Amino acid sequence: MASEVTPPANLQEAEELALSLSEALSSGDGQEAVKLCQRLSQLCVPVSVRISSQVYPHDSIRLWVGVEDAQSEDYIPVTVVVSSDMTIAQLKDKISHDFGFAPALQRWVIGKRLAQDRDTLYSHGIRQNGDKAFLYILSAHAAHLTRQQHKLDQEQQRIEGIMESMQLLPRGLGGHVGEKTAPPPETQHAPPPLLPKPAAKPAVPPKPQLGWACPMCTYMNKPTRPGCEICGGDRPEDYEVPNIYQPDQQEVHRLQQEEIAMLLYTQAQEEERERNYLNLLATEEQNLILNTTETDCPICFSPLQPGEGIVLRECLHTFCRECLTGAIVNSQDAEVSCPDICESKLLDREIKALLTEEEHQRFLELRLSIAESRSEHSFHCQTPNCRGWCIYEDEVNEFHCELCDEINCILCRAIHTDMNCKDYQDDLRIRAENDQAAQQTKQMLESLLQNGEALKCPRCDIIVQKKDGCDWICCLMCKTEICWVTKQARWGPNGRGDTSGGCRCRVNNQPCHPNCQNCH
Repeated sequence: MASEVTPPANLQEAEELALSLSEALSSGDGQEAVKLCQRLSQLCVPVSVRISSQVYPHDSIRLWVGVEDAQSEDYIPVTVVVSSDMTIAQLKDKISHDFGFAPALQRWVIGKRLAQDRDTLYSHGIRQNGDKAFLYILSAHAAHLTRQQHKLDQEQQRIEGIMESMQLLPRGLGGHVGEKTAPPPETQHAPPPLLPKPAAKPAVPPKPQLGWACPMCTYMNKPTRPGCEICGGDRPEDYEVPNIYQPDQQEVHRLQQEEIAMLLYTQAQEEERERNYLNLLATEEQNLILNTTETDCPICFSPLQPGEGIVLRECLHTFCRECLTGAIVNSQDAEVSCPDICESKLLDREIKALLTEEEHQRFLELRLSIAESRSEHSFHCQTPNCRGWCIYEDEVNEFHCELCDEINCILCRAIHTDMNCKDYQDDLRIRAENDQAAQQTKQMLESLLQNGEALKCPRCDIIVQKKDGCDWICCLMCKTEICWVTKQARWGPNGRGDTSGGCRCRVNNQPCHPNCQNCH
């Protein structure tokens, strides 16, 4: 029983001595303070001594805080309003209340020192606006913080807040000294009767649940925020804003500002698109695009000021006007390639704008000459010095040149007005003895026969040429059907369908020749 009665008596005496010691220290009575300290030390009870907050400056301080965690590449600046008498523990509670970071997850570094919970901001040199501190946020796993422990800490904070808000009567106004024996047991059993009070507020428990925790920094954000307010991380894709959530005035203002900003962004984007479209139309009307930045010509290495160079449309390479003109004039191809190591071609509008009228005309003539030489079925007009030519099809045997108004025979490769092909070839044999031009034409026809590019009709002996297509041809003079691969008539003497003679193609399902294309 004695062990149960002695501690309350010691505590009562200790409280009296502690209060007296506080008054002695405040009044500057050193001798009385020494006596009280000696008596208090004999009781062997834990004692906490701290300076009253009244002696600290009462001005609010805007503390600059750099927040970071293990995954962040750089700190995030945050401004917190504090006072110099605030302890680190109180600062942790403020951050927990304002931003949702549990005190167990917070590590404060001020002036290159790790701050302890009992330290005050004044002891770390926090005296004026703009002073700096750094907050490192641990993950819940690293701090060994569970959900149950976090809930217990929140309840303890609410209880401590309620106890701090209670006002104690001044010393000596509570009645007789003997009545002060009641406070120790009440102090010992104070938490139980105070617990129902926060439970009577049903709106407090669900408040922390309305929001989403950032997966990167664990900060509890408001439901409508698309990104984390601290680290800028994305909101979880599966999170949905609760239907019962009502945003506060500050959040409504933020949402309105975001809507206005999105509207302004959309408007600016449309204006930029319209400007780009107008610039595109203006550029399309220009035959040559001039450079807008300073550069060097990759051919002659001359410096080009803005407006002095030509930018090719197809590849955007820039050259000086002289080098591009030289590349076009010296080109031996119908299409002019980019002078740089590039597969792009110069456009006709660019070529025409770079050349003079005379140079452009010569370039067009070169193009025609190249096109004629590369075409498989091209025929040049036989009139001397005439530039007319055509590309013929298989069923076409005559070419009317619009430049000289002459009719060319494609089969004979000559102009024989008022004569058919047989009469012309007969006349050609006679004239070849004395006429050098006729002799050259005769030699050309004989060369065609020797090379297999022409044959003589088996009935009328006229020279016939196959321009293209299948192995079936027809003599223009006697209308005899001829097999090109066998160089003989297609049918027998009785005409079409007579297989007693001719090439006998497809008789007994056998081709007339190994090279027969089976198309006659």
